[in-house]
Amino acid sequence: MPSFKLTYFNGRGRGENARLMFAAAGVPYEDNRIEFKDWPQMKASTPLGSMPILEVDGKQKLVESKAINRYMAREFGFYGKDNMESTRIDIVTEIIDDMWSKLVEANFEKDEAKKEELFTKIFTETAPKKLEFLEQFLGENDGGKSYFVGTSITLADIDFIHVMSYYLHPGKNDNGLDKYPKLKALLQRASANEKIAAWIAERPVTPF
Repeated sequence: MPSFKLTYFNGRGRGENARLMFAAAGVPYEDNRIEFKDWPQMKASTPLGSMPILEVDGKQKLVESKAINRYMAREFGFYGKDNMESTRIDIVTEIIDDMWSKLVEANFEKDEAKKEELFTKIFTETAPKKLEFLEQFLGENDGGKSYFVGTSITLADIDFIHVMSYYLHPGKNDNGLDKYPKLKALLQRASANEKIAAWIAERPVTPF
């Protein structure tokens, strides 16, 4: 098994899917967390001036979060059994990642009135259409009683866990999955995975 070093901010963000996969696979790695105050001085030394960065065996430096996630999913068996399953996983992650981008935009908006407007649009317009599709999509696999694809956790489920931690915004959208019982049950089922649950319980508490 290769050795791994993940470099990302001290937050969940674009690095958390990788951390969740390390946890689910039971694979040790170096979790190199960068504080925001230290980022400007090290930015120029990174391949693209961005993070996350995944170092493999101290040689390969992988960049771009989606590429890293798919590399790890293939490496650890979270990317389906064939091309069709992998493609269905990609469909889910692309939809979820679009939701996440909108949530990040709203979260970092400094104007409070604009922030509230952005969140309202997500909760009432953007997300419902995507969640309705995903509810139906999940139902196509064993009636929605298993996972998004196949019979075990994949990158699709891990990405869903991650983004729902933002979408189910405390005090704003706690009940955001109530209209989607299959998705709500999936979130509970996937989050209850012993290794994933342990990581969520022990990971550093961060504002994002």
